[in-house]
Amino acid sequence: MISSTQFSSAQAGDITTSPVVVPAVDGVNAKAEAYGGLLAGKSLGGAAGAISMPLGSNYGLQIDSAAGAFDGSRFGNVAGHAFWRDSSGLVGLYTSHTWWDRNGGVYLGQVAGEGEIYLGRFTLQGIAGVEFGNTAQVISTSTSTVAPGLPDPLLGGAPGVTTTTMMLDSYAVKTRFFDQVNFKYYLSDQWSGYVGHRYLGGRNALALGSEVTLPLGHGVLASAFIEGRAGEANMQGIWGGVKFYFGGKDKSLLARHRQDDPNIWSTDTLYSLANSHSSSSSSTSTQFCASGTTMVDGVCYPDGPRGWD
Repeated sequence: MISSTQFSSAQAGDITTSPVVVPAVDGVNAKAEAYGGLLAGKSLGGAAGAISMPLGSNYGLQIDSAAGAFDGSRFGNVAGHAFWRDSSGLVGLYTSHTWWDRNGGVYLGQVAGEGEIYLGRFTLQGIAGVEFGNTAQVISTSTSTVAPGLPDPLLGGAPGVTTTTMMLDSYAVKTRFFDQVNFKYYLSDQWSGYVGHRYLGGRNALALGSEVTLPLGHGVLASAFIEGRAGEANMQGIWGGVKFYFGGKDKSLLARHRQDDPNIWSTDTLYSLANSHSSSSSSTSTQFCASGTTMVDGVCYPDGPRGWD
């Protein structure tokens, strides 16, 4: 095992020529974050956390969880990473499960491969696989009425009209390929930025983000981060927040990302939910005449000797 100082130096300059043997996870560690902003043009606020642990020398496990509100409805997520890692990169399996309290409950599942490649101060990381889910829909109706006009004894009058409109609001999560990829660069051991790609819910987006940290001592590292998305249709968004890393020793951001915890990918899954939305409506109309009148060829005439008795 090497110290965080030794690791940072190796990652910054020597990792491509002289790989250093390190465990997949350097002891049990955790992180927690809180964030807020806009996603798909809708309000977003939440919190997420993860705990990572070693499973032998080169194997590790991380469990993620997240909860918050998206477009005024609550969401929750649990995810897991099982992986092999050394000083050159990571290979593993990833699964995620998200629930959104909209239209009675929308579910999104993801199963993917996960990988990371470490090249000096560069990291290429991502997940790619299959997403799937359910269909949640709500049907509502509304009725409007226009009263009939006063009929002329000879010419008649316009009938009244009752219109019933049925509206269908649906979230149908399809089974399809997805990916989330970041190409990250560490401007220093405590500051990173990335550019990446998202394909979620059948739509593409450019991903941008940055994180800068402040060591607090006693194994705690605080950071501020910001993320943005720009892409097809509603694949737009910007949010930011604060994050805290907890571990058994003081480490830089670069060292924590390569010795401790894989990325939390759950926030972007909300795009798959937003992109599954559709709505439609249909209307039917019925004509009617007032009491004491009769409809003939779409015109209301008074009953009686001068009408259409």
